Amino acid sequence: MIEIVICDDEITDLKAVSKIISEICVNEVIDYNLKTYTSGEEMLDHTYSMDIGILDISMHELNGIDLGRELKKRFPEVKLIYITSYEQYCNQVINKVHAFSFLTKPVKYESVRDQIIELLDNMEGDTSGRKREFYNVTTSDKQEIEVLKLNLKDILYFEYIKTARKIKIVGKNDWYEFAYVMEKLTEELKEFGFEVNCRGMLVNMRHIRKVKGYSLHMDNGQELALSQKRKADFVKKMNVFMHNNFN
Repeated sequence: MIEIVICDDEITDLKAVSKIISEICVNEVIDYNLKTYTSGEEMLDHTYSMDIGILDISMHELNGIDLGRELKKRFPEVKLIYITSYEQYCNQVINKVHAFSFLTKPVKYESVRDQIIELLDNMEGDTSGRKREFYNVTTSDKQEIEVLKLNLKDILYFEYIKTARKIKIVGKNDWYEFAYVMEKLTEELKEFGFEVNCRGMLVNMRHIRKVKGYSLHMDNGQELALSQKRKADFVKKMNVFMHNNFN
């Protein structure tokens, strides 16, 4: 599922863009979740996961450029599309925030559709979004799936459930369980940014917002434990990962 967030302090424009995005996703059969906000502060307070951000540049409280900078800190892989009435802002957006693209108001269906399709194609080509198959999976609502294919970048962490002798997969919107060897999984996923943060847990470093004490603050609002004896090595590896992937 693609998480899309729109922010524009002009309610008429916000509703118009939201309607266009919804129509595009329905017509193109895109699995999506859409949230809208009229202020950057509200957006930052209530957003824990996002793939695409659509921002107005000239908002009164927190302008779109500053909002985009903060979003890039929290969600390094987010793709930003800016909407503006003033084309002179476009170079600032591209140079300062590394936006994916920009559109001028009033936005049109065809223009937005072209940008969304190109953006999704770009995201699918990202090797960090590599998919992996998991076998004999039990879903959170107790359904049995023989083969489940998941995008690795959408997985927050894996946790070994000792009583069930299974590994729990925790994603953005759901969780699953499957039987596997944790040590083997850890070795297989190292190259994709997964590291052991404490015994029986393997975390996706791209979803860590900050490390505070012996806690990992995740971008969905969760806090995970960080082993005291692992902290120094874990933080070192996380810094290397972030530098190599998001600088």
